[in-house]
Amino acid sequence: MCMTKRASTVGAVLLGCLGATVSSAQTPAVVAAALKDLTSMCTDAGGKPLAADAVKRADLNADGKEDYVLDGGSVGCEGFASLYGDREKGVTVYVGDGKGGAKQTFSDMTYGMKIEGEGPRAIAWNAKAQAFDYAPVSTVKMIE
Repeated sequence: MCMTKRASTVGAVLLGCLGATVSSAQTPAVVAAALKDLTSMCTDAGGKPLAADAVKRADLNADGKEDYVLDGGSVGCEGFASLYGDREKGVTVYVGDGKGGAKQTFSDMTYGMKIEGEGPRAIAWNAKAQAFDYAPVSTVKMIE
């Protein structure tokens, strides 16, 4: 039994990082395009997007390839501080293919997120479906 999408808006989406956090200079085109869409509201309003920490990188599904998390809550707008407001933000997970590309495998709205180490987490990799989904509620670490 998996958590409903409503449950994700109550707390943080916690992603398990099974491998070490990895980093590369190149962001896949699909992730860069999604970030550009996210920051366009700021640019269109005449502000300067602050998105240096919006894309997190880690091997989330333990396949040895870099994956990406686009965290809308890490985006700000210089000159329009309240533009994005104090509300839930989008979190999108992309699984990297190891060749510079990536595929979206999870997306939802949340009030915050962070990538955690080993242990219980709010979403889990489903190898058969090749996507992340909500972990069973009984396995999720409570937010304190």
